[in-house]
Amino acid sequence: RDKLGQALTHWQSVQEAAAQGELSFVQAMRLLAGAAVGATDTEVLEASTAQWSQVIAGDFLAEVLAGLGHPDSLGPADPGPELRATLRPYQQVGVKWLYLLDRLGLGGCLADDMGLGKTIQVLALLLLKRQARQAAGGPAVPSLLVVPASLLGNWQAELRRFAPSLRVLIAHPSAMPGAELAELGPAALGELELCITSYGAVVRYPVFAQSRWDLVILDEAQAIKNPAAKQTRAVKALRSRTRLLLSGTPVENRLGDL
Repeated sequence: RDKLGQALTHWQSVQEAAAQGELSFVQAMRLLAGAAVGATDTEVLEASTAQWSQVIAGDFLAEVLAGLGHPDSLGPADPGPELRATLRPYQQVGVKWLYLLDRLGLGGCLADDMGLGKTIQVLALLLLKRQARQAAGGPAVPSLLVVPASLLGNWQAELRRFAPSLRVLIAHPSAMPGAELAELGPAALGELELCITSYGAVVRYPVFAQSRWDLVILDEAQAIKNPAAKQTRAVKALRSRTRLLLSGTPVENRLGDL
């Protein structure tokens, strides 16, 4: 009887948290895995009770999990004519997967090989996010794209070609005076949808760490494979709702790179 009472109290508290929107997707995954949700005694089942107390995904969560594992089964995720390109079938699946991750508040690593269109999939995602925000009537929160300096021109060209309607700022000394960049603050980002900069600029200029971003995207993300590097620490300090990595070589030398 005591064990049943303890289990009932535990699951009632979880149910209340879910009803109030306080149960995140990650916490739900921990519950399914049998792990503790939090650190307090009221959130942790006794080991002996956990052995016979089980969590089973409901219809909605089961559908989400199926989508993560098989994104080709997800519903359409098409930005329409705002994307001036036709996505190939595998790119459509990639966009569906990225869009699902973003809606769940999860990060991910898109590791398609070079030349398979990681850039265009990200542009499609940004357009989908804009459409969803406009439909909900929410304010614009800019995303941040961090790339090697040598690829800034390539991203600008791809944006002009495939998604010219996105409101973009190149926040880099090659595109604006260094003094102006040094004085740039979060308020100046205004109605921007995407800010693009380099890994080196993230280290040098405070605006990137001071701002809160919707999505932080790292291109050639193997640039932060060394956790002790100053560049890696600066990138990891960026504040964002979700994070996306792009890399054709997520593991270069050892599994620790990933």
